[in-house]
Amino acid sequence: MVKIVKFFGYVTFFLLALMYFTPKESVYYFAENELKNFKVIVSNEVVMDKGFTLELKNMDVYVASIESAKINEMQVALFGLYNKVEAKDIELSSVAASFVPLKISDVTLVYTVINPLHIELNAVGEFGEAHGVVNVLDKNLSLILKPSKLMRTSYRKTLRNLRKKADGEYEYVQNF
Repeated sequence: MVKIVKFFGYVTFFLLALMYFTPKESVYYFAENELKNFKVIVSNEVVMDKGFTLELKNMDVYVASIESAKINEMQVALFGLYNKVEAKDIELSSVAASFVPLKISDVTLVYTVINPLHIELNAVGEFGEAHGVVNVLDKNLSLILKPSKLMRTSYRKTLRNLRKKADGEYEYVQNF
């Protein structure tokens, strides 16, 4: 019995040490370099390794050389079996002002080995609440939006492009 407890203790210690000492900054810069293939550039960020997580601050995001968003804070947790990216205080570029409200308070992406073909997405902002799933195999995004009062009154044209459900929510499905 003692040998089994020691074995699990050593395995747990090894896994925690592996997660703690993983070169998270190198993984981030590799991912940032891969995003360039999709014409997405991230600049002016401050990268800090916080042990088990990677913290990014003051990011400017450009898509096809157009400033698209400013992200105040982002935390990336890569644990292998459970991975999470959480971004806070996002402000979209004024270019998007005619389509959606510009302030997003929180976006969370979660990927787990338990459900390897899906990436879950949750977002909260001036637009309301959005919950979605990215299907990696089928390469599509399915998003359910619970619009805020601001979204329902000022952005009705955008809501017309989404499919309205019976319960007042809106659905958006996009293949990529």
